[in-house]
Amino acid sequence: MHLQCDKMIGQTIAHYQIQEVLGEGGMGVVYKAQDVNLDRPVAIKFLQPHRRSDEQERLRFIQEAKAASSLDHPNICTIYEIDTAPNGQLFIAMAYYAGETLRRKLARGPLSIDDALKYTVDIAQGLAKAHANGLVHRDIKPDNIIITIDGVAKILDFGLVKLSFDSHDGSGDSVLGTIEYMAPEQIYGQADRRSDLWSLGVVLYEMVSDRRPFTGKRPSDVFHAISNDAYTPLSELCEGVPAEVQRFVARALAKSPADRYQRAEEMLAHLHALRHGITSSPTIAVLPGDRHALSIAVLPFTNMTRDDETEYFGDGLTDELIHLLSQVRGLHVVSHTSVFEFKGKSENIRSIAERLNVSKVLEGSVRRSGNTLRITAQLTDAIKGYHLWSERYDRELKDVFAIQEDIALSIASTLKLKLKSEIAPVKSRYSGSVEAHALYLKGRFHWEQRTEEGLRKAGQCFQQAITLDPNCAPAFAGLADYFISLGFWGLILPREAWDRGRELAFRAMQIDDHLAEAEISLAKCALFNHWDWRQAEDRFLRAIELNPALPAGHFWYAILLIQLGRFDSSLLELRCAHELDPLSLTVATGLAWAQYYLGKYDRAAAECQKVFDLQPDYFEALACMGLIIIQEKRPADAILWFERALTSSGNSALGLGFLGYALAQDSRTESANENLAQLMKASAARYISPTAMALIHIGLSDYDRAMDWLENAYDVRDAWLAYAKVFPPYEPLRGSARFRSLLARIALGGDFDQQTT
Repeated sequence: MHLQCDKMIGQTIAHYQIQEVLGEGGMGVVYKAQDVNLDRPVAIKFLQPHRRSDEQERLRFIQEAKAASSLDHPNICTIYEIDTAPNGQLFIAMAYYAGETLRRKLARGPLSIDDALKYTVDIAQGLAKAHANGLVHRDIKPDNIIITIDGVAKILDFGLVKLSFDSHDGSGDSVLGTIEYMAPEQIYGQADRRSDLWSLGVVLYEMVSDRRPFTGKRPSDVFHAISNDAYTPLSELCEGVPAEVQRFVARALAKSPADRYQRAEEMLAHLHALRHGITSSPTIAVLPGDRHALSIAVLPFTNMTRDDETEYFGDGLTDELIHLLSQVRGLHVVSHTSVFEFKGKSENIRSIAERLNVSKVLEGSVRRSGNTLRITAQLTDAIKGYHLWSERYDRELKDVFAIQEDIALSIASTLKLKLKSEIAPVKSRYSGSVEAHALYLKGRFHWEQRTEEGLRKAGQCFQQAITLDPNCAPAFAGLADYFISLGFWGLILPREAWDRGRELAFRAMQIDDHLAEAEISLAKCALFNHWDWRQAEDRFLRAIELNPALPAGHFWYAILLIQLGRFDSSLLELRCAHELDPLSLTVATGLAWAQYYLGKYDRAAAECQKVFDLQPDYFEALACMGLIIIQEKRPADAILWFERALTSSGNSALGLGFLGYALAQDSRTESANENLAQLMKASAARYISPTAMALIHIGLSDYDRAMDWLENAYDVRDAWLAYAKVFPPYEPLRGSARFRSLLARIALGGDFDQQTT
């Protein structure tokens, strides 16, 4: 430490009394001081004495203050002011945090996986905020991260910040940063936000292993290692590192920026899944020996009273237990959509466990007489075939939520697991009318069928639940999704659907502002009604943060990523959703669509076949198969798939559009025009998706008319327009000025995400 630094102690600069040196770096010295005006501790940063005469350094110092002060976020250090001391020294006054730097914490050895992931989440959240404001930090390292006494990680030191939208003159930026944490492109002066994500990957690697992935005796050796060498896998350095954590690090440290996480938000979605014990393995294990050692399926509780009221009650009990058990640390829990596939069926426990890829199964029964309940529950090891725990509860109806929590806690104790109290407290999401909650679940079951009849039944169930309990937040979220689905499938005017959905979702949030389902609904409305990709992504991520075990959050975030062309990240999210909900037709078809958009048609067809094994006539998978075959230049074969899709969809407008497109591709112009005429006639009586019309005109090579219909789709906010950037049938339009203008209007033709290309 410089002697000159010590001389500052005891002095009063402006209204700050200097007390001690907190740290010293190449650019500045940071002191702890007391704000005598407001009587609070602060941190004061001065330029190093030898840098004070350098005008460029002074400008960078000012830029740091301006950059950091523009960010108001719990994971970024708060800047109070920048001022000049009487002797002309510039200084930055910022919040003082009791705690220690991550560097000092690491001096005592590596961190646990839990702590490392928690701090990585905090840092990624701070970076997401900085990047959203156009700032690239360029010096993420343990020295610039403080861990407060409350265990919160905060980013410090924006001294090397760069505006991400600065233009380049071709020569690149000067090489700034700390060598061991630099991304390959940063070495050559081309840092962008993906460079920050590389640095965070290095920090996570160091937190877990207590060493950096790339080292060398000289700076040139480190540069060479970063650019050319592979790092030592974490599994070779320390025991017990989950494979998924290693996959996360591998993606963060990909040499090519295009192969990394493209945004901090994508990284965060994966981190939330990691902390919750959800993997995104490219292959889903099906053999008993490959199953999660700590995984469970809660089967629908059997109704021993055999009346509808108890049936709904039992379904509600099952769903709530799934939610509660998802809060148990280290326990993988299958979602209710998949387990309800086995309701009323006599399939044996071992077979069910194999299909759901779990090792434990909870089953039980419910008997109800007035306000008296008898609930039995038993936990079985499906691999070894013996009971682990069982209990019988004879209680009153009012005690049901306490019984649910007792069962969850008993299972956690039996499996010797702890609760995720620091992630999400174990509590019932809804504790109102049991019957209302059961109606909500029944509505979700019908909604998942993705048919017009199923949607109508779902809407009725959600409305009945709200009638029973006007404060049933899940039912409001369900009704929001009902209207959103009507708009998505063109069953009502989309603008009206998004407005109504948004209104209902906000009502759900007013009742319960931690309801992930409502956040998802609001995200869809932001996306389809306003093309607000940023807000939609923020809300999807908020939903994943609120409930990482909810498949819908991962699924819908994946859909947004597909629409933006971020296919690899989309596959990651879809795999998370698939693991949580292995029998979901929607999620399984999503995997097929993602491969289709990637141009991997054999894989896409294989994923479709998995859907057909579950349900042979699922519309979305049939349509996907038709489009796959179109891309393979076999329109005659595609027609057969689209004919099946049309039938399964109940002769929907989109079904007619897809079929007309294939007919036109097969030079069956007259038949294609007949489909077009049929759609035109129907449009006189009800809303018909303009996308369906546009598809047929594209097939007929009538591109001007196709553009007319796509511009109409923009006016009515047709949901399918959100795929305009990536949908292969639109390829003939991409050179058109009208199409480029349309993309710009929905914020896809410019650069919503500059660093992803």
